[in-house]
Amino acid sequence: MRYLTTWLKPTGSRTIVLYLLLAASVVTLAAGDEPPKRRLFITLDAVPFQVAADVMDPALGDEALFQGFKGPTRLVSTFPSSTSAAVPGILGPIGLKRSPGYEARFFDWQERKVRGGGAVSYGRIEFPWRDFFDWGRKGIAGSAIEAVKPVKSGIKRLRNAMDDFVQSDKDEFWIYSAATDIAGHVLSPEAIKEFFHALDEMILDARRASPDRPFDVVVFSDHGMDGGEPLINLFKPAKKALQQSGYRVKKRLEGPRVVVLTPFGLVSNFEAYTEVENKGPVAEILAGVEGVDLCAYELEEGWRVESHRGSATFRQQVRDGELWWSYEPHHGDPLDFLDEVEEMKSAGLVRDGWLPDEAIFEASAEAENPDPFYRVARAFEVVTNPASVICSASRGYMYGAPRTAFMAKVGKGRLRWTHGALNREATLGFLFSDVEDWQAPEAVRFDRAILPFHAPVEREPEAAASDPSR
Repeated sequence: MRYLTTWLKPTGSRTIVLYLLLAASVVTLAAGDEPPKRRLFITLDAVPFQVAADVMDPALGDEALFQGFKGPTRLVSTFPSSTSAAVPGILGPIGLKRSPGYEARFFDWQERKVRGGGAVSYGRIEFPWRDFFDWGRKGIAGSAIEAVKPVKSGIKRLRNAMDDFVQSDKDEFWIYSAATDIAGHVLSPEAIKEFFHALDEMILDARRASPDRPFDVVVFSDHGMDGGEPLINLFKPAKKALQQSGYRVKKRLEGPRVVVLTPFGLVSNFEAYTEVENKGPVAEILAGVEGVDLCAYELEEGWRVESHRGSATFRQQVRDGELWWSYEPHHGDPLDFLDEVEEMKSAGLVRDGWLPDEAIFEASAEAENPDPFYRVARAFEVVTNPASVICSASRGYMYGAPRTAFMAKVGKGRLRWTHGALNREATLGFLFSDVEDWQAPEAVRFDRAILPFHAPVEREPEAAASDPSR
């Protein structure tokens, strides 16, 4: 060792030899090892699967967008199929915490009242997904600006985001675009195709601008979008039905026969908050309102679904590390799932009345209500202030504050497109990528979508701000 140390002392010709050896090793490393690829994640809010499938259709030949990418895959979103539930649902496995509510205006179980929904509260009440992204909208002012010309302004902001990515030294970069959601609501999902044409060129430009810094791309949406005709608002009929049945609809949960509703944005789902003994009757009342497709609530063991199609209970259990479900209609078929049950019985998949989770997912990924058991069950877990009763609107209906509906009508006419419901078009987002070793499946559940591209993260359990009586 003393001899080696003496030889390495920087004196005379030995210094020159040492430098040559070090230089040669650096050249060998540079020639033999490629620099690690960066990874770019792009979240486009509320883009339906079919929009991505249309622009990437192989039948378009050279006109197809995103050449060299695999997919699109159907991304089966959360229920409700809305951003504050879906983004944490998708990114929760890699560390993102849940939102306090399904929308910016929500019911807080600890304070037992409605909170949020205003310009000041937007910044004061933490929704962790809003701060997760390296590039995204940080305040509500951006929504107002983008609502005027959502496509033009959204593409401009997306280009700025891509420029920031090129200049960034981060190995992993996350971009979120809300403008696609606004364009879908106020124009139509077809308008979003212009975003895709612009994004395709932006990715090519970014590669040309950084030839020595290769990167993979993962693009996905958090949920879909449904509609077409002017949507009918369910808020007033739902409120009236509760009042006619002897319930008081208030903003605070005070008293034995009180129900709290939280109308805010114009979506196709809604929630009711009440004491535990009221959940069953409230669900039946709301499910009977014209335009409500179904309502669900938790039982001590399982979940109950009420609909104009019938009533049923479903449960889950884990067997040998695998998830199984039972579906027990009391009358009718509220989840439209009995045909799939019969097919699974014929295939020998049913065991003592229990259905395997994987088979349910595969059988229902493109059904009218995709993956219904898992998504309805998780609807009471995806936020820290879960509903007592959660409802899905029928096609052609929406739910929201009358003031919001009026403002939308004044601005762009009656709203025709929205999301939130359990149904297929509102649910199915997309996922595509050029990551080399990823094989695109036909469909993927929301909480598995990102795991092929990002290692899961262990995190401490989050406390739900719920009433102990629930």
